[in-house]
Amino acid sequence: MSGIVKKQQEMIERSKVEEGVKEELRNMVNEADGKLDVLEYHMRRYCDTDDVGAFGKEQPSDD
Repeated sequence: MSGIVKKQQEMIERSKVEEGVKEELRNMVNEADGKLDVLEYHMRRYCDTDDVGAFGKEQPSDD
């Protein structure tokens, strides 16, 4: 999703949009990007991102 937003931002910056609107949108994108980074950081405690090969495989239960 971040890639889509960045592409939209590039398109807006190339168009004839007022500089103030461009700046506001740029700030919104940067803020959303920062929030996504924080969410990803906090999710790492739930998902081992280094173990991509195990993604989607069942883990043994403690039953």
